[in-house]
Amino acid sequence: MKPILLILLALSTNSLFSQFQYKITLTATESENKSYLTDFEKHIPDTYNRFLSDNQILFSTPVNYSIQSIDSVLQLIGISSASVTKTKGPFRSIEKVGGTNCEAAEQICSGTSLPGNSSGYGIQELSNANNGCLTSEHQSSWYYINIQSGGSLSFRIDPNSNSDYDFAVWGPFTAASANANCPPVNDPIRCSYAEGNGNTGMRTGEPDNSENQYGDRWVNALNVAANQVYILLIDNYSNSGIGYTFDFNWASNTTTAVIGCTPVVLPVELSGFSGKYTAGVNVLQWATETELDNDYFQVEWTTDPASDVWTKIDWVDGAGNSESPVDYKLNVYNYTRNVINYYRLKQVDMNGQVRTYPSIISVDNRLKDQKLVKIVNLLGQEVSESEKGLVIYVYDDGTIEKRVN
Repeated sequence: MKPILLILLALSTNSLFSQFQYKITLTATESENKSYLTDFEKHIPDTYNRFLSDNQILFSTPVNYSIQSIDSVLQLIGISSASVTKTKGPFRSIEKVGGTNCEAAEQICSGTSLPGNSSGYGIQELSNANNGCLTSEHQSSWYYINIQSGGSLSFRIDPNSNSDYDFAVWGPFTAASANANCPPVNDPIRCSYAEGNGNTGMRTGEPDNSENQYGDRWVNALNVAANQVYILLIDNYSNSGIGYTFDFNWASNTTTAVIGCTPVVLPVELSGFSGKYTAGVNVLQWATETELDNDYFQVEWTTDPASDVWTKIDWVDGAGNSESPVDYKLNVYNYTRNVINYYRLKQVDMNGQVRTYPSIISVDNRLKDQKLVKIVNLLGQEVSESEKGLVIYVYDDGTIEKRVN
């Protein structure tokens, strides 16, 4: 594993917020640092400025975790011997840009270079069914690449500064079918999860189509045909806020295919999905911005989303075709008491094609018959529901519930 220069980056946008920088120094050189960091972020969310070297992991977060908390997570993921240091400083927040979600993918209409950046992933759209060599989204940008004339398709992702970029390509589709595969439903045909800063992409002559963290950041170019559409995800694994330049042609590397701009037909565009408990019923609400051949929505339920076993509980007629917002609502009376109930949506076209939205919502149906008396912090001081951090809900029957806001 090649050493990577660790640099603390000040993110250049308008608003400042406090962040805490953590540096984990390992006692020995580790080849699994990227895997460790991926496991680590499952327990410590909202990490930024992530960089790796042979014996260090560096990240920042707006949450003030104790060193003991970080140590406990390290033990949990299998790092038994490491030292942790923490510093505090003001960093600039990153603003989101278009293309964060696949449904808002930006269409690339020519072979000219273009700049890109992202501050987050919006809806988490990668899963075991479609992620290929990747794990999850961090700071992601989605694109449609429309082929006007066939040939070889190469590209380069050139970070503006030190950042670890990954990518995946799905296809081929058509302008009419690309929407039904956004987010993708199968593994990508090209994929790089290679560790390290610097350029990455596809170029002619590379021996592999997909690579894990030990790869060289390059996979083989694609031979493409006219009227094909490909979906591209570019993901900033470092979560650094550092942008990139996207090129089809650089140095001696050339894309011979011609990039066109045939409009991709928009899908049923979901703009929101939420749920809440009200007076003995779970109220589910969602909305669409546009609809094309939308027959109906299927509502599915589970109390164990990790099992990926879902039960169809109801369906709601769609608007068919619409270019203006449409609101939907469903009252669920037969929920399971005293547990958290989870819901998701499937959308079915007039031709029977089905797509599952990745967003899963939860409704907490535990202890709903109790009356909340007060909310206190760890010092026993009464606080409001907007209080951040660990708080304790005190109910009229004497029971308490700890929550992290």
